[in-house]
Amino acid sequence: METELSAFQDIRNATASEIKLMGGKAATLAHLLQKGFPVPPGSVVFHEPQGADDFAPLLRWWKEMGSYPVAARSSASGEDSGDFSYAGQFVTLLHLQTAEELQSAVKTCFQAVHRTASKAYASHFEQPQIPMHVLVQRMIDSQYSGVFFSVDPRNPEGSWLVEVVEGQGEQLVSGQVTPYRFDDKGPSALPKNWRSEYLQTIAQWGLKVEKEFGYKVDMEWAIDQEGHFWILQSRPITAMAAPSNNRKILDQEWQRLSKQHSLDTTWDGHTFAEWTGLPTELTFDLWQRTFAENQAYDLALKSIGYEGLGNRSEKFSLLDRVYGRAYLNLNSLEPVYFGKSPYKLVPHPRPHLEFAWSKLSLPILARAPYGIFKMVTVAWNIQTGRRELAKKVLASTRSISQANQDAFSLKAECQAESLESQQQKLKSLCDLFSSTAMQGTFLLTLLIESTTQGLMALIAKDLGKEEAESSLQLLTGTSLQTLASEMNQELKAVADCDDKWNSFLSRYGHRGVGELELSHPRWIETQRPQYKPSVNKAPAPKTNALLDEVLQKISSLRRPVFKQEFQELQKLLQIREENKMEVMKPYAQIRWLALAIAAKMNLGNDIFWLNLNEILSLQPDQDISELQALIQKRKQLTKALKAVDLPMTFSLGELKKVLTEDASASSSAPLVKDVSLSSGIASGVVHIVNNPEDEDLDSWPDNYVLVAEATDPGWTPLFERAKGIIVARGGVLSHCAIVAREMGLPAVGEVRGASHLFKEGERVWIDGNHGTIRRSN
Repeated sequence: METELSAFQDIRNATASEIKLMGGKAATLAHLLQKGFPVPPGSVVFHEPQGADDFAPLLRWWKEMGSYPVAARSSASGEDSGDFSYAGQFVTLLHLQTAEELQSAVKTCFQAVHRTASKAYASHFEQPQIPMHVLVQRMIDSQYSGVFFSVDPRNPEGSWLVEVVEGQGEQLVSGQVTPYRFDDKGPSALPKNWRSEYLQTIAQWGLKVEKEFGYKVDMEWAIDQEGHFWILQSRPITAMAAPSNNRKILDQEWQRLSKQHSLDTTWDGHTFAEWTGLPTELTFDLWQRTFAENQAYDLALKSIGYEGLGNRSEKFSLLDRVYGRAYLNLNSLEPVYFGKSPYKLVPHPRPHLEFAWSKLSLPILARAPYGIFKMVTVAWNIQTGRRELAKKVLASTRSISQANQDAFSLKAECQAESLESQQQKLKSLCDLFSSTAMQGTFLLTLLIESTTQGLMALIAKDLGKEEAESSLQLLTGTSLQTLASEMNQELKAVADCDDKWNSFLSRYGHRGVGELELSHPRWIETQRPQYKPSVNKAPAPKTNALLDEVLQKISSLRRPVFKQEFQELQKLLQIREENKMEVMKPYAQIRWLALAIAAKMNLGNDIFWLNLNEILSLQPDQDISELQALIQKRKQLTKALKAVDLPMTFSLGELKKVLTEDASASSSAPLVKDVSLSSGIASGVVHIVNNPEDEDLDSWPDNYVLVAEATDPGWTPLFERAKGIIVARGGVLSHCAIVAREMGLPAVGEVRGASHLFKEGERVWIDGNHGTIRRSN
């Protein structure tokens, strides 16, 4: 008998220790049933049955209970917790009426933990594979079903919320129908034959469940054909504090930006296009220093004759934090080139200077000769000296790398040094990086930008602006064989060979995935990756054929000039990649020194949530409790700000339009308003999906907004790749809403005809805070 209990147990009789082991869903229902709450009878299968003998206790229990129709539901450990709901990631099978159906359903539930969608969900939250159990429970023939929230998850400062559908509740959770809603202000509409006492019963039992567990709950319920009320499931409202906290944090960030900047302030993120996610404190602090006066960017500008930053406040930097992300302030950038001049910085398609009549004034006219002299000087320096400048940059960066010591030896050697010695080395490396090492990188970027603009202007006379831009992009994308491309080719070849991996590490071990973020490991710290070979990859066009095609379209007088200038651009791009390879060595060492200090202070990876001055101020045997509180506060702030996804270039005025509910939007940028499912803001390109199994995720760009009629658990891998979600059906308990909230994806629901309302490829702003979607102008 004891063996049977270890594999199977009726939830009415389960002991406290058994309840702890049976998974969140079953454990909650067992607790409530034993406390006298109206829960349908059920039992838990703890281990996957391997044969008829293993199924015998379950089938015997079912027969004793009357062999009524049952449902089999997964009940995994950790599921339905306050942090991770695993909403819809596993399996529920309903209306099981025969022993064969029940046995098959139990096996299917146990296998659910291995589904692609479940693995994608766990991977997103960095959770290990969890133990699976199966709850078999009496099937309720529902007249009405729904969910009770003890507080509205969209507005935690409001009251309770009830959602109702007619019939089974699965169509509510899956988002197949839009529910009726009730709160303390009354119903949105009334279901057919609905009785007022039903709502009172639901609210009373829901509040009792909240009192029993001591936390805010969402409770699935059913009212059967005789009018009896049943509790089918209960769990904490996932990430309960997040919606109100997030909204407060986002509002505070808007207030900060609007007080510090005018509405015409424009930010550009192209400099950090490879930066994935939000930077940690140390990472942003280090990069912000490189854009301060007399640091790398300022010195690079001055070295070729530009004006530079001039006299700014001590803490000034061109690099801003906007909703947690790194952007260059283009308004502050304008005067660094030629000082006060009749030129303005135009952000699109890439930031560039254009003459502005509106900026003409007597002081500027008086300064014109000096400005013209500056422009001529810069143009001459770039045209005649760019190749030599590029070579000097590379030689300088290599000398820094060589003089600094071997990139990898520091990783081990710095561990044994004193805290003070580690801090001194960290400060020296950070100063070297922000002032000297990055100076060459910025100079190369300026030379490349200047050469590119010159080439664009040259061929635009024959091809037009748009074709000139696309042709040049195609040429530069297919014609380069840089050190970076060699590195990527070698990386793909290491999957089946340890020797190849070791050889790869000896050259590229200081680099890694997401390497601009200091908290990300370098390849020398990771295991050998396993890459799947690319499929259906179209061969790249041959460079010579493309070049000949472009040359044939431009004037014979301009062809030799274009060919020479294009060759210069190729060389600059190759040198930039070689330079980056060297610059990333001291950058990796900064990471390793920070981790060495963290080991002494017992901070681990949390060290990256402190800025440089805070790290340099650490003392041996220091009480770090206050620092840990500060770190947690910064993590919470960053988590909230992840809900906002901004385009590469935008103005504060554009952002204001998105953040405010403007009902007077023009027909060219209509405002669609519906139900907020998950807070946050994102900008992206519409991608309409009808069947997730038809999608090739490897080909998805990084800026898609997923549009669908409804979603179910199989869509989770698509959520991983989306910037936001728009669905036609589904309430706040649907899989879409719950998982979107947990993943920090803005989502708007009940958008009727969503897949017809929006067009594939059009750009939209989605505001999950207010439930609005706006087409971009």
